[in-house]
Amino acid sequence: MPDAPNPHALRARARRALIFATGRLRRGTEADKATDYWSRLPDYHLSNDQDPQAIERSEWVAKEVLPTLDVSSLLEVGTNSGRNLGIIKAAHPRMRLRGIDVNPRAIEFARSKGLDVEFEMADANRWEEGSWDCVLTMSVLDHIPNDAAEQLAGNIARSAKYVIAVELWDGADRTTGAYKYSRDTSALFSRHGFRTVRWAQAPGQYDTDRSLLWAYVGARGDVPSASR
Repeated sequence: MPDAPNPHALRARARRALIFATGRLRRGTEADKATDYWSRLPDYHLSNDQDPQAIERSEWVAKEVLPTLDVSSLLEVGTNSGRNLGIIKAAHPRMRLRGIDVNPRAIEFARSKGLDVEFEMADANRWEEGSWDCVLTMSVLDHIPNDAAEQLAGNIARSAKYVIAVELWDGADRTTGAYKYSRDTSALFSRHGFRTVRWAQAPGQYDTDRSLLWAYVGARGDVPSASR
């Protein structure tokens, strides 16, 4: 017999469906509605820290990518539980790190870890982040609509020397679900003057049939792609 449905998972899906439905009734742009949705999820930050595929992706950024770049400061947009920044801090204790997210529960959870990392609630659609050596996104751009992704990529490009983005790409630019988008991240940042350093399937895949993740590493046009 098939396994019985998990009551907790069913309740979580029902809550998400309700948040999505009520958010669609609100006034505003698609970007505003996406921000509203992700900011109101009560527990999306609780399933990240123990996920072996997610940890593999974080360690790849910390141990394989960052050592090849000239980076002393890094901003993560959509930091969620702070998992990525915690692993990066352990590997690079002198690096200045900041994580922003629209979800207050996620930020509170990240802060509770006591890391030497700055965590702040902020909406990346209203960019106020200044200059950073590197900006990291992981499954963030693939959760915002096209106009918001284009604007955010432009803001990141003006603020950072390097970009690391691990995002959904199944071979076509398209909408795959509720606030879920397949997008060519390499082409996105190329439009904003970045040169592609790496563009390949990411480590730590969790669903290659429906959510194939690709890893992009880019350098601003006037910056060497690797200086060490």
